[in-house]
Amino acid sequence: MHRFYKAEKLKNCHSAIGKLTILMPLISVILSAVLTNRFFTIDSYNWWYMMLFPGFVSLICGLAGQRDKKMGNRPILTLPEEPKHVWDGKVLYVIREAAVALIIIFAASVVIAAILQKGMQMSFAVYPSLGSQVAATALLLVSFVWQVPFCLMLQQIMGIFPMLLLNMGTYSVIAASASLKSYFFLIPQAIASRLMCSVIGVLPNGLPARPGEMTFSQELLDTSAILPGIAASVIWLAVFWFAGRKLYERAVRG
Repeated sequence: MHRFYKAEKLKNCHSAIGKLTILMPLISVILSAVLTNRFFTIDSYNWWYMMLFPGFVSLICGLAGQRDKKMGNRPILTLPEEPKHVWDGKVLYVIREAAVALIIIFAASVVIAAILQKGMQMSFAVYPSLGSQVAATALLLVSFVWQVPFCLMLQQIMGIFPMLLLNMGTYSVIAASASLKSYFFLIPQAIASRLMCSVIGVLPNGLPARPGEMTFSQELLDTSAILPGIAASVIWLAVFWFAGRKLYERAVRG
């Protein structure tokens, strides 16, 4: 599996994926620093996982998946390996890019927060601890990786732009509403935004998770939701990875 991951990395080394991995998280951080500096840190993360991260994952999945598809998957047929191993390499490659993007947004948020606080003497209305931000970064990766095989699978079915619109549209609507429900873990789009309520104290609508704010309820701060959220994310990842494998094998072999 590792050699197929390396092959995907080499195949995409001169594509736009590397640039997007750096630029898109920086856009989220810079916009929040300029537009909402009193809520800078929570907005950096909230704007990322509610809007930009789904778009980022969709876009790089589309770019990673379309190269072989444009050639009718003929390069895959020439390999003395099962197509499912190529699929595994694509999934691992995109997960790696998603992890790098999350590390960038974490690092940029910490650095710019220090500049705003110490260099410009700004104070934040809400500022999650460093440990909370580390936990948020890790949990966002865990709760988002199901989107990688899901988007790669949709890209094989409908192409990059319909997949991009469908994934971003459904995610933004479902995440804002279903994450507030007790059954959030049954809906993969709802998991990340629910976990961020208790980890960094921000609601899906971007408001601080505290009494008096719209859509707030005390149960949203309950950290007992984290383990079910992690378990459900792993299960959804396995479901979409396995389903995508089967679909990819059929697509390659015609």
